[in-house]
Amino acid sequence: MTKTRFEQTAMSFMDGLTTMTLATCSQGIPWAAAVYYARQGLDLIFFSSPASRHSEILSTNPRAAATIHGEYDRWQDIKGLQMEGTVEQIRSTWALARATAAYLKRYPFVRQFLADPGSVSTLAAAKMTKAALYIFRPERIFYLSNEEGFGNRWKLEIRDGKSVGDPERA
Repeated sequence: MTKTRFEQTAMSFMDGLTTMTLATCSQGIPWAAAVYYARQGLDLIFFSSPASRHSEILSTNPRAAATIHGEYDRWQDIKGLQMEGTVEQIRSTWALARATAAYLKRYPFVRQFLADPGSVSTLAAAKMTKAALYIFRPERIFYLSNEEGFGNRWKLEIRDGKSVGDPERA
């Protein structure tokens, strides 16, 4: 697989689904949470409460893993992305504006939450006003496709949001 094909496949996969499972770990205790995401290059943006369990873990251990996969009835059809990298809360004004724009483009319904929190339930509004934007920066992306043979997996190294070298079988 070429680097161009890998990147196109990974970004197409990211764009075709909406939810990633984010895995964190603290003191040897793992935790996973499903979050909506938007893609910025190969980075993934998501909203979450800083008080959520995964956000609290990330504040002390920014290392994380994530998966994006569809739902399949047969093991032969399974394909998806497995990633490892770091997560940080987005704080700079420019990065927040850019990330918010990417997120709202993908999920226009979120604009209603941000513009008029009173338009949703009081509980949802209270939670949304406390949400923060985070960025998952993969350092390695694995693409798995059982359609090409059981356990067929490719790996691409990522540095600063850009692929490094050519994909390797993993």
